[in-house]
Amino acid sequence: MSPIAKRVTVPLPPDDAFSLFMEGIDRWWPKESHSLSGSRAARVEVEPRQGGTVTEVAPDGTRAPWATVTRWEPGRRVTLDWHVGRDRDEASRVDVTFTADAIGTVVDLRHDRFERMGGAETAARYRTGWDTVLGRFVAGVPVTA
Repeated sequence: MSPIAKRVTVPLPPDDAFSLFMEGIDRWWPKESHSLSGSRAARVEVEPRQGGTVTEVAPDGTRAPWATVTRWEPGRRVTLDWHVGRDRDEASRVDVTFTADAIGTVVDLRHDRFERMGGAETAARYRTGWDTVLGRFVAGVPVTA
């Protein structure tokens, strides 16, 4: 099964793009459509380190882990074992790199290992889902950047 590959460019230096993407995720992630709690999702949190977790927090404080950080290289790369709503042993992999260019930073996202979480049908949903998510990330870049 082919991995999903997506690319966006943002007018930020790589360190700032990485920081917004991961540590600022709650400001731009489309929680209303891309969360376990839907419009009720209160926030998304990231433990900024290898071994940390990405967690959705519901208004009542209930925590639902989305991913485990397997690689944390600020300004360069983050890799996640992505298991939203599934057991961790069913995790796919999301790898995001941040590369400086003349405009700012090229953000490349690669999502693979779908055979662990439902195969082609799951991959098809993520293929369009990442377009929405990355569109919100780009829209979340400060205008003054």
